[in-house]
Amino acid sequence: MNTGVVSIRYAKALYEYAKEQNAQHAVYENMLQLKSALRKVKELPVVLKSPSLSDAEKRALICSAVTPSPVFEQFAALVVKNERADMLLYIAYAYIEQYRKENNLVAVKITTAVPMPESFMHDIAKVMEADGNVHVELKNITDETIIGGFMCEANSVRYDASVRKQLDEIRKKLVKSNKKIV
Repeated sequence: MNTGVVSIRYAKALYEYAKEQNAQHAVYENMLQLKSALRKVKELPVVLKSPSLSDAEKRALICSAVTPSPVFEQFAALVVKNERADMLLYIAYAYIEQYRKENNLVAVKITTAVPMPESFMHDIAKVMEADGNVHVELKNITDETIIGGFMCEANSVRYDASVRKQLDEIRKKLVKSNKKIV
């Protein structure tokens, strides 16, 4: 069976169960934490697949990566029992996507050269929520290499208004015009 199909099925089932338990937001937070932990520790899925660890140790390892809600603990037990622990990252992505879709939530990432003040981020979120009739989950990333300006990414669309991009465009135009001279 395809990894995507399995992870989507687990994510949907988990979302429905969490909804019945009124814990979908807590599980969403757990999945964000799990995604972050799995991306940082690349060896974790390999360790979770190891036959030398007991199921209890695998559950404890998964739960130690997050601040687990009771529903998440049950989910971890099920995933380990069904030998799907190596698919946790895919399941986490699928659950996050399902939660955002069901709750009309848009994740927006704004990259700036210096950290944005909280008040400014709050104002941006308010404007986006009013314009798009959605809830906005805003994240600020600091990247000094963009020099100035900002990059905004939402729903797989990126708007790049950085100084670095503008300088790259100027450089390309200069190189192109110099090639015509030579």
